[in-house]
Amino acid sequence: MTGLGAFLRFEVLRLLRNVRYVGISVGFPVVFYVLFLHNEHPAAHIAGTTWRTYFMVSMASFGAMVASLNAGGTRLAAERASGWTRQLRVTPLPAWSYVTTKIAASMVIALPVIAVVEATGLLLGGVHLAPATWAALTMVLWASALPFAALGVLVGFVASGETAYPLVTALMFLLSFFGGLFTPVADLPVVLRHTASFLPSYHDASLGWAVVAGRAPALGDAGVLLGYAVVLGLAVTWRHRVEESRAFA
Repeated sequence: MTGLGAFLRFEVLRLLRNVRYVGISVGFPVVFYVLFLHNEHPAAHIAGTTWRTYFMVSMASFGAMVASLNAGGTRLAAERASGWTRQLRVTPLPAWSYVTTKIAASMVIALPVIAVVEATGLLLGGVHLAPATWAALTMVLWASALPFAALGVLVGFVASGETAYPLVTALMFLLSFFGGLFTPVADLPVVLRHTASFLPSYHDASLGWAVVAGRAPALGDAGVLLGYAVVLGLAVTWRHRVEESRAFA
């Protein structure tokens, strides 16, 4: 196994051994799904599907976001405070590998979180989809978690060890509520509907809602997420360079 591969494996295993991280990443979306499973929406169908399927997609998107933000944000901030990042600078690993490995580890962890929420929808929510639809939904939600992985790493670079967790918590609930993950966007006040259209959380879930409804995912939703990924990636790159320049100043 290459040095980068070993480092990625090490990062993923560290995340999986963290009981609090796993509990939050898996527990939050599963518990919310079960709690609101029987709160049937007044309309027979929402966005072309049932409430149970619609909300399963929402919570799978939420779970991927929670896993991604926490993997990069809180852990990276704690590692900077403890001096772990300084120790890595004396290893043979390239300087850029730390950032890319953090983002990659976030993405690796997000995938099983999505799968667990989907399994909950199948077993407890009675959600039945064609095998191809399950596979497409999983891949779409997983790929669209990339902006949140980059956002988590950015938070880890700019926040301190004490402020990272509350900042990540605030971000994940603000993005979820205003992005329409807990309440259908159509039920939100007009101002909040317009707000949702600017948030990556809404466009992330919209891709999944389209898949389960049998529609082709909108290019606009994918374009917004790609734009967020690029901008946040550039911000992470800039912040990492600032950290490196300070370390060797």
